[in-house]
Amino acid sequence: MARPLLQLLPPPGGTACDSDATYPNLTNRVQSFEVDSPALARPVPSVPRARTALDQRIEASVHNHLALVWRVLRRSGLSAADADDAAQDVFWVLTQRASQVPLRAERSFLLSTALHIASDRRRSSWSRRVTEPLAPELSDPLAASPEQALEQQQRRELLDTALGMLESDERAVFILTELEELSREDTASILGIAAGTVASRLRRARDDFSAAVQRLQRLRRRLS
Repeated sequence: MARPLLQLLPPPGGTACDSDATYPNLTNRVQSFEVDSPALARPVPSVPRARTALDQRIEASVHNHLALVWRVLRRSGLSAADADDAAQDVFWVLTQRASQVPLRAERSFLLSTALHIASDRRRSSWSRRVTEPLAPELSDPLAASPEQALEQQQRRELLDTALGMLESDERAVFILTELEELSREDTASILGIAAGTVASRLRRARDDFSAAVQRLQRLRRRLS
């Protein structure tokens, strides 16, 4: 289960988190989300068609894993709109390869596919860069005032920018292990690397993320 976002930043006047700190998750955006991709849509026949085992499996997979897939796509550098589109692509790939993916490996397959699709979209010429703030529905509903809501939005933007400054290999490990709280063994399986490589990349990602946050905070103070 993912953890809260804004604990990633030090309190006002505090120091940035060190490499031994924990890093809660960046978003819990998707509460409910229906995949209406043309890839998943089926023509309505004149005679009702019985639901197949594949239909039931894909519906269950969307219900169980969509929020996780969307967060990984978003944190991998896609805009909210691109993450919506890419999530549909991820589940479309599953429909095509379901016979090759055991149920026990479904989550790992979806996350591996999501990371590949996000990488392809970032490299493509039509992909939109993440210059928008996190979606409004991510704002804290308990924010006591517009000023607090604005401050939280600015902090989220800073965190999003810092995450985007990580190398892609480090970011993938950071997202899966720190933000989504997967085990190092699961992360290694998803990324197709050794557990020792996960550990070394995670150490670098923690250090680089903390350093990026500090640089951005110094820059913001100079500009304010």
